[in-house]
Amino acid sequence: MSPTDINKKRELIYSYIEKKQLKSAIDKVKELIALQYNWSISEKLTELETNYKFMLHYLAKGQGDPQQDKIYDKLFRDIYNITDDASESLLLLDSSSIFFEKLRIQNVREAITLDDYKDTLKKQADTIKFLDLLEEGEEKDSRLRKNSLAHENTLRDLFYFIYTSPRANNDFIESLNTFIDDGVLPVNDKCMVISALTLNIFERFDAKKILFLLDVCRSPQIEVAIRATIGIIPIFQIYRRRCPLYPELSNRLKLLSDNIGFNRMFIKAVTGYIRAHETEKITKRLNEEIIPEMMKLSPMIGKKIKLDEWMGESGLDEKNPEWQKILDESGLTDKLQEFSNLQMEGADVFHSTFSNLKNYPFFKELSNWFLPFDPHHSSVRPMFSGEMKSSTMIESMFETSLICNSDKYSFCFSIMLMPEEYRSMMVGQLGAEGDEIKKLQEEELSLNPNQKQDSIIKQYIQDLYRFFKLHPRNTNFKDIFNLPLNFHDIEEFHPIVLQPRYLEEIALYYFEKNNFREALGAYKMLSERVQPKSEFWQKMGFCKQMMGDIRGALDDYLHADLIEDNNTWLLNRIAHCYRVLKEPQTALQYYRRLEQFRPDDLNVQLNIGHCYLELKQYDEALNYYFKVELLNSNNTRAWRSIAWCAFLSNKFDVAQNYYARILENKPNAHDYLNAGHVELCLNHNSKTVEFYKLSQNAAGSLEAFNSMLEDDIELLNEAGVDTKILPIIVDKMLYDSE
Repeated sequence: MSPTDINKKRELIYSYIEKKQLKSAIDKVKELIALQYNWSISEKLTELETNYKFMLHYLAKGQGDPQQDKIYDKLFRDIYNITDDASESLLLLDSSSIFFEKLRIQNVREAITLDDYKDTLKKQADTIKFLDLLEEGEEKDSRLRKNSLAHENTLRDLFYFIYTSPRANNDFIESLNTFIDDGVLPVNDKCMVISALTLNIFERFDAKKILFLLDVCRSPQIEVAIRATIGIIPIFQIYRRRCPLYPELSNRLKLLSDNIGFNRMFIKAVTGYIRAHETEKITKRLNEEIIPEMMKLSPMIGKKIKLDEWMGESGLDEKNPEWQKILDESGLTDKLQEFSNLQMEGADVFHSTFSNLKNYPFFKELSNWFLPFDPHHSSVRPMFSGEMKSSTMIESMFETSLICNSDKYSFCFSIMLMPEEYRSMMVGQLGAEGDEIKKLQEEELSLNPNQKQDSIIKQYIQDLYRFFKLHPRNTNFKDIFNLPLNFHDIEEFHPIVLQPRYLEEIALYYFEKNNFREALGAYKMLSERVQPKSEFWQKMGFCKQMMGDIRGALDDYLHADLIEDNNTWLLNRIAHCYRVLKEPQTALQYYRRLEQFRPDDLNVQLNIGHCYLELKQYDEALNYYFKVELLNSNNTRAWRSIAWCAFLSNKFDVAQNYYARILENKPNAHDYLNAGHVELCLNHNSKTVEFYKLSQNAAGSLEAFNSMLEDDIELLNEAGVDTKILPIIVDKMLYDSE
């Protein structure tokens, strides 16, 4: 059986377990075991099936066990684990995924424990401290380089040791706790262990390891706590059906929810994941709209503006008005402002820039994608020496939260590949900006004391995004950024996310990012827990409207209207919904209410006219359309409305006059068709043929034209046209086209 088939079989077994069809699941596991007999796994399954049969036997006799629910849950926990073991024993043979490649290597390596790795890393950390005391010189640099390489190799091996580790026992968890609590080990080493453990759990469910991660969420070392927190969120999403079988997990999260600091960190991570789902859209806009527009403008700006005018001493403060005019006229100013707003909000605006800079040898090593940025790392150390070392811009660049750890390494490699003269020039140009960036960072920190925590959360989520989207073998991994945005639905998260302030924050993030289905669910939950605001009902209505549920949207808008009377946005939405639902009389009532607050709003006047038109009160409709034309004589929407309404009320001379104007202002297929209808009513058949032909050309095909014409036959009958003539008119049109 191929690895793909094995994984499909495992998913099938999972589906049986989720539907509580335990016998079917057991039978399918037997099929897996039969492919490669494993005595240990087979014995576990036999014991499980025997216990299940006993339970069924006593249940059938009416002799249920008081502990039956716990026994039942344990059976499900065990069948899940046995399924995983049986699948993995087969996949270990010939799966080409990175996890099983690394696992095969680990299985043939000399046995090393986590405590052994810890001792080695501590010695290396002590050595670095000692070497820092030595005099500067070639010998010190050589020894530092050698020790750094040894440390990097140890850390890499430890990463794979954790990544491929088997299901944890108590001793392993104790070793993990000792490692994380150690006061000598560098925080970066602990971060790598947490990332490796998170990846391991993505591959194989392990309740003990999840409990450990939950404990680490309260680590005093904020970088470590953040990695654990960001890791547990997708873990509970991936294993949504499995985690409820382990009440200790939800109990631990409930305990954590009593801590305000953890709650804040958790919600920031959740909103970070929601924001990450927008990255592809942002990248697409940058690549397809903003950057091409800038490239088009580049030669124009070069001609219009002297380079030294805006690169001089005052260039950064005084923008050339000609340059600004060019940007305004192109529409690029608004797009750049939007880009700036996204950046301020924390959106991943640099993904498109750095996505093509992940081909360096450094990124061929899986573990390197998770490394916190370290200027002492052997791969980038040369950059932080000599002239580059003294650059405040370079120093600030790597302290800033603007780019994530992975992108900082990419940036370094790009700079290091530059010819020396370009590198020096770049350092000179950017050096002056370093102090400014530092100043901005200090101001940001003073305004937001949680700035450091927020920056680390944002950077680590972006590091994960780079890994799952850009790693050359990313299809080997469960892409956590393809998981549904269901954070408000995960029951284990409820002690945190159902707190009204947090639920409202999550709902708003969903809503602002146009995730309307998720926003609707979150706002519904929120409205059940707090005194409903008009805003909640408005947003629920808007979500439903965007999802096509107009009746449901109207109900919510009406709820909102009861709470907040005479909200003009709301009145407009209610009226629009009634129009869509073919209830023009009620729509008219709301548009008339809206008119009291916006008497000169042309859209309101037009819509009132449309309501009268749909009610076949043509004279009233024309009065409103003429009013719009009076207020704005070039409003083609008013012309179309007047022309069509005049046609329906048999005022063909008025209709003819207005269609003549419309046909001079970018007419469409319907305009030509309607103009043809008017001429037909006036018995100007030759003009009818001419306009119908133009309509067919604009529609693109005879089929499209015929469909439009067929829709209007009833209206032509009402206008007094003998529609038997239509096939003759169409044939004449076709002959004239030959």
